[in-house]
Amino acid sequence: MQIAAYLPGWGTFKRMLVTITLLGASGYPSNTLWAFQHTDQSAPGTQGRQALDAITTDEEAAADRIARAEPKVKELLGERGIRLVSATPVLIKQGEPPDKIDLHQRAIEVILFRPEGEIGVRVIVHLHQNRAAEVQRLTAAQVPFTNDDLNDAFQLALRDAEVQRELGPAAQTFHVPELHNNTASAAASENIVTGLPIRTTDPKDACSKHRCLQLFFRRGTDFLSRPVVTVDLTEKHVTVDRSESR
Repeated sequence: MQIAAYLPGWGTFKRMLVTITLLGASGYPSNTLWAFQHTDQSAPGTQGRQALDAITTDEEAAADRIARAEPKVKELLGERGIRLVSATPVLIKQGEPPDKIDLHQRAIEVILFRPEGEIGVRVIVHLHQNRAAEVQRLTAAQVPFTNDDLNDAFQLALRDAEVQRELGPAAQTFHVPELHNNTASAAASENIVTGLPIRTTDPKDACSKHRCLQLFFRRGTDFLSRPVVTVDLTEKHVTVDRSESR
């Protein structure tokens, strides 16, 4: 699953921006990891695939299904309101020398997230065996942002009176671009909203702990200087920067 591409390099923020890293297979603490043993049953459509071949739509759907069906995942997330954040092929090394690694294994790292309560899980799914091998709980800060988060933030912003006033009658014409569309090549007449995940170092700022996005609005090929909007997705709160110096 492709992750939303957010707008980099926009001006100078009053908040300090921290690099958001998409955590991979080895980026999580091991004390929250669960491993399972299952009967091997090959998932359809995985034969002949190399370990790191690009994931197909069918493989993504299969990995998502297997991950959600795992009892430990259900225990952590429940079964409703769960979003697929990413599904990424990974190469699992278990202490063997490089020349002994099975390059035909088809392991998928699945990240799931439930916005209610902001709980995430990382699941390693072995598609050849049709099973989940590992499950690990993630904090909200460990879960990458996606277009779902951007859409949530945008809808919250649209309900804010000051945002509506700044955007004027065109407010309802703005939209989040589809993942398969490159915003740089979008039609010149389109009104686009993009976002940048932010986290601050100021403990008094809610965005030092919460999931926050700063939104930017583009009319055609030009980004608007106003409004500059920060959305706290954790508290569902919208802040409009009223500073005149940008």
